[in-house]
Amino acid sequence: MYLLDDRFSTVIAFIEGFSTACNESPLNGFQEWVSKRILGGHSSRHWAYIIASTQVPGMLDGQVPIDQIPRELEIGLIEAVLDLLEEFLGLPAD
Repeated sequence: MYLLDDRFSTVIAFIEGFSTACNESPLNGFQEWVSKRILGGHSSRHWAYIIASTQVPGMLDGQVPIDQIPRELEIGLIEAVLDLLEEFLGLPAD
């Protein structure tokens, strides 16, 4: 995928935009899956915040906005998002 920059928030916007543009909603169920996979249960926080919270303390409780993630952590978070998406999209449909 081509993006204007290598920021985590840009990747999330691209993924959400892509999903919204698709008729099939490829991210349907991703929120719940990420919540369960990372937190062990339901969360009302957006999946991007949940994933970011694995490397950025204060993300889940609102102390750190998604556009304030330290630059040195962004590439690792982008890789984590892509790995989780690949894993989720590879799951058999219910």
